[in-house]
Amino acid sequence: MDYFAAKNNRTMIYFLWVILPYTIKSITTNISTCPNQQWIEESLKKGHVPGAAIVVVNATHILYQQAFGYQSLSPQQPMDVNKSIFPLASISKTFIAAAVMQLVEQELVDLDTDVNIYLSEPNKRIFHPHYPKHSITLRKLLSHSASIYISDLVQYTYFQPNDDAFNESLADMCFKYVNPNTSNWLPKPPGTMTSYSNEGPTLAALVVERVSNMSYIDYVKDKIIKLLDIDINKVGVRLSDFANIEDLVKHYIYATNMSYVSELNHLFPQLNITQIQDDFPSWVYISHFGLSAYPAGLLRMSAGTLSIYLRMFLNNGFPILRPQSIAEIRTVVGGCLIPPYNPEWSNNSTGLPPSEEFGLSWYWQTMKDGRRYIGHSGSLPGMSHLMLVNEKNTLGVILLSNIDIGLTEYPLPEMSGIRCCVRSSGGLKYACV
Repeated sequence: MDYFAAKNNRTMIYFLWVILPYTIKSITTNISTCPNQQWIEESLKKGHVPGAAIVVVNATHILYQQAFGYQSLSPQQPMDVNKSIFPLASISKTFIAAAVMQLVEQELVDLDTDVNIYLSEPNKRIFHPHYPKHSITLRKLLSHSASIYISDLVQYTYFQPNDDAFNESLADMCFKYVNPNTSNWLPKPPGTMTSYSNEGPTLAALVVERVSNMSYIDYVKDKIIKLLDIDINKVGVRLSDFANIEDLVKHYIYATNMSYVSELNHLFPQLNITQIQDDFPSWVYISHFGLSAYPAGLLRMSAGTLSIYLRMFLNNGFPILRPQSIAEIRTVVGGCLIPPYNPEWSNNSTGLPPSEEFGLSWYWQTMKDGRRYIGHSGSLPGMSHLMLVNEKNTLGVILLSNIDIGLTEYPLPEMSGIRCCVRSSGGLKYACV
């Protein structure tokens, strides 16, 4: 499926995986060497990015923050680092790991225990139908090594307009798609291969619900957001969680021809998709929507709020986690010995980087120059984000933007090394990268 193969988006991808790591490297020695505002604005304009918010932090301070462009094109509303509310897409998954590790610290769960113990559903046990003796554990769910595989087309149905996705409970969603009576499994035992999924982390979030006796979002607000001294009214998942819906960043896609719009409507007939201009190229606007696998891709907050959470990570978990928990999150599961299921993403002669090395919801990426970063990217229809930290855990960068780069081509040599930003590992192209 190549309906977003717009070469105009190359600049945005370059910015995500080349310029931001460069920014981290340069800021280590001199903040003045960061790309200037005019350069960034020109890059985003060339890449047809309506708006973006960028924050660079260390453990104690914001070193750089700037908003660019617009969170709404019609009517025009400027982007704001602290007021513009984004759906975080797959960056949301990192909060699941934080919640799980809090329960580990309290000895309420164990990372290597069969999750059925915590789900307490004797008539709805979750196991691989061909490898029932290989237990599904929290470690496997959070590191994408539980052998769960659900097709793109099925996952596209998770998207529903407004808050309609929440008509289905988190438990119903999990047991519908992750159960031994479906074909949603890799032909490999759990724990032997990695394959990116949204359902694995979502199932881990359901464990958080069952063990804490709280809804997942209530747990996140009470046990993470409040402890970080963040206003809980600035964080949510439902549209109804926010007093002013105009604070929510709008979703846009830059379409060069009618086939883009037709393919969008074909894949997402349930969403409200509007072509803004009559002629092409044209902006396409997608009205606000929800996601039934919401813990894995729909936590909503501003870049400024997210930077407070990122500084927690740079502070080795303080004040919500112990340093040992952050070390566990950062540790590559399987010691880099668990290969990806899809061989397309292995080391090859194209110059592409090796597959991600998964920790617990966070993953490592090694750039062509040898520099390594840990973090998470994320995309939804009309959203593309990146949150990353340098290997020394001294600097972090956040970029949130309202543009879609889901299936962009990579025709330029300098694009090699950043393709991982928009890959799906055999799964959903949105809310999972």
